[in-house]
Amino acid sequence: MKSEQLEKAGLSPNESKCYISLLKLGATSVNEISRASGIHRVSVYDALRGLREKGLISQITKANKLLFEAGTPERILELIKEKENSLNEARNIVPELLSEFKSAKDKEDIYSFKGISGIKTVLFEMLNSKTEVLDFGAEHKIKEFLPYDYKKWDDERVKRKLKMRIVANIKIKPTTLRLTDIKYIPSEFTSSVSTYIYDGKVALIMWVENPLATVIEHPSVYQSYKNYFDLLWKIAKK
Repeated sequence: MKSEQLEKAGLSPNESKCYISLLKLGATSVNEISRASGIHRVSVYDALRGLREKGLISQITKANKLLFEAGTPERILELIKEKENSLNEARNIVPELLSEFKSAKDKEDIYSFKGISGIKTVLFEMLNSKTEVLDFGAEHKIKEFLPYDYKKWDDERVKRKLKMRIVANIKIKPTTLRLTDIKYIPSEFTSSVSTYIYDGKVALIMWVENPLATVIEHPSVYQSYKNYFDLLWKIAKK
């Protein structure tokens, strides 16, 4: 537990174990540190080098023998403060990066995303929509691929009062979702692609082994997909 907490302060796993061992042993040799920590001697040297750079240990020579000694744990607080300062510096440039992102976004029409993390980026960006979200296809595979993140996403959607209309395969009936109207189409119309239409964009999420997503931001494409959804909505049944 102590080792894991020290890692949060910026120490590597081996550095954490060596430092804790040194606190207990006092001034001691690499061999003793290796035995106490269970870390190979070669890795101990690397860890000690890192601890010295962080100002957490000192080395002394006694009877022609090189020994290492732990410094005060108060240095951990200084490391945490340094880390917090670095995080604040990173946080302060986010508005500038966001401005650059929006500027670049005006020049682009199509964005591609890969993997689960990419899919989550698309879905959580969708929560900023100023219009309702229209959804059809994929038989609600979002729950299958994102069992934990989906609930978080849907809770946030409801919190933001973002409404949805869904045309779903009748195989998943009955389905009840908050702030959502659902209609169903016959079971033979299956798809592994979810299509989301919202806020001038169309997001196509392909639920394959390594999920893919394409977001198209174009007025004509958006209107074409919206017209298609409206037709499906008229045909679909409650």
